[in-house]
Amino acid sequence: MNFNAFFHSTKFRVLVCILALLTGIMLYSLKSGAETDLATRTLQALTAPARKVSASISDSINRKLDTYYEAKAYREENQRLREQIASLNQELIGYDDAVEERDALRDQLGIKEQHSTFTLSTPCKVIMPVVNDATYSFQIDQGTEEGILLNAPVICADGLIGVVTEVGPHYSSVTTILSPELSVGAVILQTGDGGIVEGNLRNAAERCTRMMYLDKKSGVSLGNLVMTAGTTGLFPYGIPIGNITELGLEESGLSLYAVVSTSVDFSALESVTVLLDFDGKDASLNETK
Repeated sequence: MNFNAFFHSTKFRVLVCILALLTGIMLYSLKSGAETDLATRTLQALTAPARKVSASISDSINRKLDTYYEAKAYREENQRLREQIASLNQELIGYDDAVEERDALRDQLGIKEQHSTFTLSTPCKVIMPVVNDATYSFQIDQGTEEGILLNAPVICADGLIGVVTEVGPHYSSVTTILSPELSVGAVILQTGDGGIVEGNLRNAAERCTRMMYLDKKSGVSLGNLVMTAGTTGLFPYGIPIGNITELGLEESGLSLYAVVSTSVDFSALESVTVLLDFDGKDASLNETK
């Protein structure tokens, strides 16, 4: 290397200037005692815009990462809560089913205690009330495959509900005693007076039916219990129908009628029982129209 040429070159002069500048800066820093030297301050000033951009980008990325992880945690927590709610719902459904089954079996036990000779279906669930039907007709979840019979009485521990009027393989339709389509031979417990119970739309709205053809000389009074007479074989004797709430004279003037508030609350039925056989049952269907 030609040192003589190097010492006289432009590069050497630039290097000497730089060294001199740095030496001056060092001496000034030592003399002034400044914590930050000029080079550092200059470098900071030059890089300030870049550092601001970098900090902004870093903050944006951090916010997005925080949002992502918070959203992920929220989704995981939401999923966990949904699974917990689903599990609780299943437990609640199971509990409700158990309560319904318990109540249905208790209802049947009440029937058996009152009528030990009855042959009953297993509890039938009310699955489809007829919409906008003032007489509360409905369907049950059993049919011919479960032994349900056409025209069989439908009852509960409170009393008579109606009869089976249509039967499918696994469902049946029930017409209630509130319907004008059903007539039932009835007797009043306290007096022994007989008549026919037949529904009508006017009384059905108040969950009542009507007993007709009562003797004007009878001793019938308000509150008397009306029950099935069991005279034709379609219904057994002694199933409660309801209590008399009103008495009046028929338009013909020849007999009395009684408005009967039914023993059964048709709006609250969830489970019913079909009466398959009983003492005195025969093929006569004279009690139906």
